[in-house]
Amino acid sequence: MFGQQIVESLDRFLKAILKIAWLNALWFIFSSIGLVVAGAFPATTAALGVARKWVQQEYHISIYDTFRQVYKREFIKSNVVGWVLTLIAGVLFLNYYALRQLGDQIPILVVFAYYFVIFLYGIIVLWVFPLMSHYQNTIRQYFKNALIIGITKIHFTLGIGFSVFFISYVSLELPSMLLFCTISFIAMATMYFATKAFASFDTGDNYN
Repeated sequence: MFGQQIVESLDRFLKAILKIAWLNALWFIFSSIGLVVAGAFPATTAALGVARKWVQQEYHISIYDTFRQVYKREFIKSNVVGWVLTLIAGVLFLNYYALRQLGDQIPILVVFAYYFVIFLYGIIVLWVFPLMSHYQNTIRQYFKNALIIGITKIHFTLGIGFSVFFISYVSLELPSMLLFCTISFIAMATMYFATKAFASFDTGDNYN
């Protein structure tokens, strides 16, 4: 009896590992289908969509079918959002370069304002793709709600931020993780915190 329990536990563990590796592989495959520049953003949304199902204890879904469905559904919106964020990141980098060049000539208030904008930008980056995997909405509303939820649920924002940082840091130390589990782990950690935040808004009907 005890031996059977060990075998069943090991079987569940190995299946979980295979699912994590498969989701990670799908992210790379579908990113490549979109030649990365057009595929990475919808692939990220799709990975979060699968992780959302797992967090909600829907373990028996078809990973491939769920991933492909979200990928196709959110392809355009994800790319628009992703490239808007990329453009903003480019502008912020140019501003950073300008601040470094001007040095002491820049008022301290301007420097604080710049880093405050960076903070708000980081919040949007952390929340906008989980929102896309969970809700159907306009692009403008995704950005707006990402900021609102990120600020009002700052403890979840910090949880997501720390998780992404920690998993990314470990993955850089162990590069093989990138191929097998990094994307999956980040998606699961992100959706663990995100679904808790979304649940509180859904219950209170404060979101839409």
